[in-house]
Amino acid sequence: MINYFIIFLALIAEYNAIYLTKWAYLIKNQETNSFACDINNQLSCSSVFNFDFAWFFWIPFSWIAIVAYLAIIILTILWMKKIIKNHFKILFWFWVLWLIFNWYIILQEYLKNTYCLLCLMCTAILAIITFIAFKNMKEKKITIISA
Repeated sequence: MINYFIIFLALIAEYNAIYLTKWAYLIKNQETNSFACDINNQLSCSSVFNFDFAWFFWIPFSWIAIVAYLAIIILTILWMKKIIKNHFKILFWFWVLWLIFNWYIILQEYLKNTYCLLCLMCTAILAIITFIAFKNMKEKKITIISA
């Protein structure tokens, strides 16, 4: 049951990342100047995507998130079909690395005093999945680092 919840959360985050990516390109190409979720100058996804930190070369960080969430969905399905082992260990480390990357974005938003609510939502989803993975590793006595 917990795996279905992880997939559900990852699907929400996947949809969110696709939405953010679409609008990031529209903002970058000046086809629009705001997201539907913009509230004011401080709570504005469009403001965030106007900053260089939101882009890696020509790719918005949300595009990278699309790939990451898809990988988590595939990883979880492979574990459910018993094709891979230590699913929670892989998930834990994957999400820890992704959280570090995501917190870099949040830190940049803090420094610029503008926040993307949808990015913050993804951070919350990442934290929940990491907690679930860590809790399940602990219950199944899976070590975080193995020799």
